[in-house]
Amino acid sequence: MLTATYSIIALKVEQNRARWTISSLRQTILNCLRNLRQASGIDAESLLGRLTQFETYCHQRKMEVVVIPALRRFTHEADALLDEIETLGKASLALLRSLRDKLQEVLRSGSAVLDDISASLEQCCAQFYRRLAAEEELVQVAERVIPGDVWFGIAASFLSEDEKARKRKGRAVVDEEE
Repeated sequence: MLTATYSIIALKVEQNRARWTISSLRQTILNCLRNLRQASGIDAESLLGRLTQFETYCHQRKMEVVVIPALRRFTHEADALLDEIETLGKASLALLRSLRDKLQEVLRSGSAVLDDISASLEQCCAQFYRRLAAEEELVQVAERVIPGDVWFGIAASFLSEDEKARKRKGRAVVDEEE
């Protein structure tokens, strides 16, 4: 029972961190969009890079790496939510690709598709929010349907993922110092 509690808390902390990250990123985007006409393409490229990093981060979280595969094994109750998350993920990737293409067009030709880029950035953030909301529902389903003994393995996987992340972060710090 304690491992299930640890795992659920770890998932909720991860969800809160993801919500804070996308909220902060959305605010940065809104601030930049107000000044986008004066901003350089580099500013827009930086925003796009940060959204792409967030998309990558979503795929590396415990929810995606551990819990979603466990739910697929133990229940079909979450299939609709899992399909929604998968659809939102694909839509986000497609939007990011489209945004990158539009940004390249703006940089090449100086065309004025800034309103379209702004709307796409906002839509991308909205999709991330919907994805996180669906994942929060998944946590509730997981808590209810995954057997207690399986939570021990999930908790062990979480600890292993945390250790890998610490090592990656440590290597990144060493690489920066060199």
